[in-house]
Parts: sequence; C-alpha cells; structure tokens
Amino acid sequence: MKLHTLGPDSTDSARAARIYQNDHDVEIILHDSFEEILLQLDEYSGEQILMPVAFKSKKYDHLNWADINYLKWQQLQMIDVFDLPLLPLIILENTKYNLNIARTHAATEGLLKQFLQDEHLDDAWGPSITFSSSKPKVYGEFQKHGERFALISKPEQLPKAEYVIRQELQPKMVWVVYQVA
Repeated sequence: MKLHTLGPDSTDSARAARIYQNDHDVEIILHDSFEEILLQLDEYSGEQILMPVAFKSKKYDHLNWADINYLKWQQLQMIDVFDLPLLPLIILENTKYNLNIARTHAATEGLLKQFLQDEHLDDAWGPSITFSSSKPKVYGEFQKHGERFALISKPEQLPKAEYVIRQELQPKMVWVVYQVA
C-alpha cells in the first residue's frame, strides 16, 4: 500500500509516516506539497494519505484540513488517527538580515504572528510574513535570501553566528490517515 505525505524526509509528516509504517505495511511516497496530493486525489485511488489536522494552504483557500475532511468525506475514508509531538520548533532571527521578512509554513502562521505581536513587531515597520510549503523549505529560503525570521524545526546546529533562537516551542500534532476511494 502506498502512503502519500509531505516531504522532504526531514519534515514532521515524513517522520509521522515512518512511525506509522512501523505497524503498517506501507510504502511512503513524499511530495513537495500537500496541495500536490490534494489537487490530484483521483490519481491516488486505492492508496492512502497521511496529513496533520493543522494543514492549511496559503495558495488555495479551500485546501485546509477541516474543509478536506468535510467536503471530501465520500472520497477520503478516515482509517487511523494518532498524536505525535512535532520536532522542536524554533523562531530563528537573522541579526544581519537583508530582507525584513518572517517566513513560515502556513500551518504555523499563528505561532509566528503571536511571536511578532508579543515582540511588538506586528506594525508597519515589522516584517512581512511569507510562506513555504514545508519547514525545511522555509529554512532554505530564509538562508538563501537573508530574511529576518523563520519558524522552523530546530536543526542540530545553526550554520551562522548571526542566527539567534528567539523562541522554542514543542506542540503536539494529531495525524490522520485516509484511504482514498
């Protein structure tokens, strides 16, 4: 059985899929985005999808876990649910930033907005919020463009001295496995 979820291998989704795989005979297929999976559901008939209940898309308003769960109920049969802590999350600041941008994944937007509000950075001079389809992509874009903030999974080590951890978070997530009709 094929199990489709978000990649790359360093995502929380891939980690959740590997844990699920320990007790189920599934082959994990990683995708660049959940949008890629959800917009092509017919291609995955007879296969499975693993997604977090926090999923929401910034590209398509109708693609979020609540709407998918309700509106696609005839095509997606919920077959398993489990909870799992996310990898530790951090809000990282580049103290020598080039762009006053705060980058995150759509599902973690609320955490980033709360941080910016708490730090009084949610005004006209504060950073603009932009999005990437996974936390590893957030980190890559943050580094590539010299952005100011990123909400990412905590790496083993920070590559630059000017990167400062401003906040650490450890929320749990609920994961849902669907069988595609």
